[in-house]
Amino acid sequence: MKNIILAAAISLLPVTAFAGGHLKVWNMAGLANAPSSSKMMEGTTGSIMINSTTDLWDWSEAPEGFPTLVTAECNQSIALTAEGAPFGGVGVCSMMDPDGDLAIYFGEITPQLEYVGSLTAGSGKYEAYVGQKFVGTVTGMLSTGQQMYHVVAAD
Repeated sequence: MKNIILAAAISLLPVTAFAGGHLKVWNMAGLANAPSSSKMMEGTTGSIMINSTTDLWDWSEAPEGFPTLVTAECNQSIALTAEGAPFGGVGVCSMMDPDGDLAIYFGEITPQLEYVGSLTAGSGKYEAYVGQKFVGTVTGMLSTGQQMYHVVAAD
């Protein structure tokens, strides 16, 4: 069960680009490494799992001027029922690209184990894309906690 919950916890975050004159999230694949730290807060009616990971994002579909591969530092908190089923959570990923431009992504982890979020802060080429929304889903996971995920525009 913890591996399934871990899958929901790993960040699923994209960036945005211009398409037809409008901002649009491009498709992105991600690889989440096993958590570098994991902590469980046990309560009487449930618990909270807190994970930190370093993810690798494949931006091969990114427009010109954006890197095609970046890493991000991600932190997630997932609420679990007393039986261990996830019922919500949040995640934040922070990244700096090879040009020194910064981006922070925030999202909600749903009970269906989707990640719904947006770019909440950005500098340089990311600044104009703040507010763009996305949905991420896990496409495969190993018993180690490593997983692949895919991210698309929310609209």
